[in-house]
Amino acid sequence: MGWCEAREQDPLQDRAYSPTFLALRGSCLYKFLAPPVTTWDWTRAEKTFSVYEIMCKILKAVLWRYKFSQLKGSSDDGKSKIKFLFQNPDTKQIEAKELEFSNLFAVLHCIHSFFAAKVACLDPLFLGNQAAASAAPSSATTSKAKYTT
Repeated sequence: MGWCEAREQDPLQDRAYSPTFLALRGSCLYKFLAPPVTTWDWTRAEKTFSVYEIMCKILKAVLWRYKFSQLKGSSDDGKSKIKFLFQNPDTKQIEAKELEFSNLFAVLHCIHSFFAAKVACLDPLFLGNQAAASAAPSSATTSKAKYTT
């Protein structure tokens, strides 16, 4: 979940942006004017997108199929390319898949939201830890104590 800038279709201005709150919940990406606070707020999203539809529109076709658990790493060049590293379950070899996009930032935002949602689903304490970290006073000592295992 987080704020981003959405480009508006304004013929009078070249670049008109407005703040938009995006949230990933389950298999849907929600677009809000304000963050959802209650369960009822989730029903009032300005627009709802299926993550599957978004990824299909971005990729145009299924290039390959891997499980999330096979993803071992990812990186991007900051311009147009993103690389995923998947581990083949049979051979244990790492396979690299590289994609190129004209709007890398939009793709990275979608992928980051997916990863964050996946981590939140896998670790039920993740959201509670994030809230506690946000509420805690900011200091070097506190930060070290929070992340010590």
